[in-house]
Amino acid sequence: MSRLSRLSRLSRLSRLSRPMAARARGIALRMAACLALCCGLAALPVPTQYRAASAPSLLPALPVLSVLSVLPGEARAEMPVGQTIYVPVYSSVVYGNRGRTLNITTMLSVRNTDQRLPITLMEVRYVDEHGKTVRSYLEEPRQLPPLGSAQFVVEESDTLGGSGPAFIVVWRAAAQVSQPLAQGVMIGTVSSQGISFITEGRVIGGAK
Repeated sequence: MSRLSRLSRLSRLSRLSRPMAARARGIALRMAACLALCCGLAALPVPTQYRAASAPSLLPALPVLSVLSVLPGEARAEMPVGQTIYVPVYSSVVYGNRGRTLNITTMLSVRNTDQRLPITLMEVRYVDEHGKTVRSYLEEPRQLPPLGSAQFVVEESDTLGGSGPAFIVVWRAAAQVSQPLAQGVMIGTVSSQGISFITEGRVIGGAK
């Protein structure tokens, strides 16, 4: 075969190979796009400094899910229902003709009266006679199951609340529930006599 013939043949092969190469590149790009879509790579956020303003997006933008929304047990249910309850209690009472005082034990009882749904205690605070917080009883929210209850105690020797302390209870629920019951229970003894009484909580606002 002459040199001229070889050159002519190579030229024809080169012209034929160009469309094939372009077609192969197109197939490769489509396959890469499909793989990216299937793997969810298109949903990954791209840092701003690496985004080209003039480069068109090859794939539709997909919503980026919160990490907490896909981790088991981490997603929190919305709790739009709730109240703040004020429960008056007493750490001491006056008795006798000489104005003597008797220190008593104080207990807060919170009861979920709903038979179907739980409630969550968001906050339980013990405040003194000046409205100043003496103690917080919850480090994190505490759930009460249907018909469940919780108790919080102020010891007899604890007089930090003064003469007119109170408990502030904040609760929430995911749906309408029956009204929780919040009561103060006071118990004490003097000589051979015992004293006990309860107080009822009063709703003073919505949940925070």
